[in-house]
Amino acid sequence: MTRPEITKIIVLLILILAIGFLVNAALPRVNKPEVNYGVPLPHAQVLRDALTSHLHSFIVDTASRMQIVMALHSGDVIFEHGDTDKLINCHSARKSILSLLIGIAIDMGILNLDESLADLDIDESKTPLTAMERQATIRDLIMSKSGIFLEAEAEHAGAKEFRPERGQYEPGAYFFYNNFDFNVLGAVLELKSGMPLGVFMEEYLAKPIQMQDFGATNVVYNSPWPLPAKTNSDYPVYWIYLSARDLAKIGVLVMQNGNWDARQVVSSEWLQESFQNFSQLDEYGDLYAPYESFAYSWWIDEDTKTIWADGYGGQFLCIDPWNDLIVLQRNFTGNSLLSSGLFLLDKDRDNNPKQDLLHIYQ
Repeated sequence: MTRPEITKIIVLLILILAIGFLVNAALPRVNKPEVNYGVPLPHAQVLRDALTSHLHSFIVDTASRMQIVMALHSGDVIFEHGDTDKLINCHSARKSILSLLIGIAIDMGILNLDESLADLDIDESKTPLTAMERQATIRDLIMSKSGIFLEAEAEHAGAKEFRPERGQYEPGAYFFYNNFDFNVLGAVLELKSGMPLGVFMEEYLAKPIQMQDFGATNVVYNSPWPLPAKTNSDYPVYWIYLSARDLAKIGVLVMQNGNWDARQVVSSEWLQESFQNFSQLDEYGDLYAPYESFAYSWWIDEDTKTIWADGYGGQFLCIDPWNDLIVLQRNFTGNSLLSSGLFLLDKDRDNNPKQDLLHIYQ
């Protein structure tokens, strides 16, 4: 075989490998599932045309990071902008959804908030927990007060800067927004239910509230980014991919005190407990603004008496029980290695559209 022929073969192989890599990188992590239990939310025409036009214009002209927006009143959709059926990673908004799932498991009698990590035989193989750390309960974890200050997958940017020393605080004594707590909570729910998280969520949340775009495979594990996360933890992060219209249904469920179509999906007692002020956030300055407190994995804005789920990249669900109002917004952060990588290359990706959503809410 001649040198030019060998060169041609090498070039062809490189081309085939490059095409294969691009195809693999473009494959979505989550595909739209076939759902036979989904029912659309009702719509109501209550906003003046001029206001609706203003909101659309504001989103397009001013709030460039707000790709999808919905507003609901009394359970009816009164405003929507963008692809409300698009599957988007909830990022840290998953933690508020998990809080609902924990409540459902408690209602079922399969989980007890006062069980400790020692009771559940939860430990770390590479960085073993101390005896004090293993006394942390499920209640401590859901309040983000475990007292376990280990690095965890997909933790927020400030975690390293503000992380206390190990052993500095006992379980239940100090709020530290640490992904270790939330990642372990997912593992605990799987342990107690005997189901993968996605299966449990589909069976006991998605089906009862008739989600339109959710299936068990909407929950995936490990880093969504092109580069894998590097931690010593045995407990991977899990991501929940939801459409805006399905996230809106979670808001409606909360607004209806856990009831959906005459079925009590999650007890009103759990919801009432879930939104208590368990951690006052004044001492953290503006780090968690505009929230004043943290509940059972929900954020509370005491000034407006609103309840929030909040996720990286612009994933917000705002629930206003006093005015029977829900507003939410989503920003696509990728659903494949390629699209996730393109999001990471966006120099404005960290622009927080929370203030834009507050403008719409107000």
